[in-house]
Amino acid sequence: MNPLLLRNVRPYGDAPLDVRIENGVIAQVGSLRPTAADEVVDGKGAVLLPGLVDLHTHLREPGREDAETVQTGSTAAALGGYTAVFAMPNTEPCADTAGVVEQVWRLGRQTGLVDVQPIRAVTAGRAGTQLAELGAMADSPARVRMFSDDGACVADSALMRRALEYVRAFDGSSRSTPRIPS
Repeated sequence: MNPLLLRNVRPYGDAPLDVRIENGVIAQVGSLRPTAADEVVDGKGAVLLPGLVDLHTHLREPGREDAETVQTGSTAAALGGYTAVFAMPNTEPCADTAGVVEQVWRLGRQTGLVDVQPIRAVTAGRAGTQLAELGAMADSPARVRMFSDDGACVADSALMRRALEYVRAFDGSSRSTPRIPS
């Protein structure tokens, strides 16, 4: 893979500069001379930002592929400057089992455009009556750490407390608004 030289790009709030990227990593920044190996792209003064992250994405797959798929959602995200999306659990079937979680995660990896991270249901079927397979989803290859019933309230405070205590054991988060794990 040839080095990529971005010419005339502006980090937010700064003057235009050049950026050389080698093997997917920023190698040099400043006023750079192209080498014979560089693929040169004129940024024409475009703003240069880190990849954006969408913490609340509805990819709808599985079950509602007529509305959105992991492929179409990932494509739209990449075109919009996003490098990661967090897929909410309101799919059909509900993303409340390790099998559904792994399907969405694998589809994201196969698509390969953005990092697709699943946010999975706190309760079975997002019904608010019994905990979903939190541990199994956390232990799956997708390594889920964020849980939400996405628009459906977990009204039973004892059930929500159990969920919070349970996910703490594997450094997870169970909340209405997801967070990026550290």
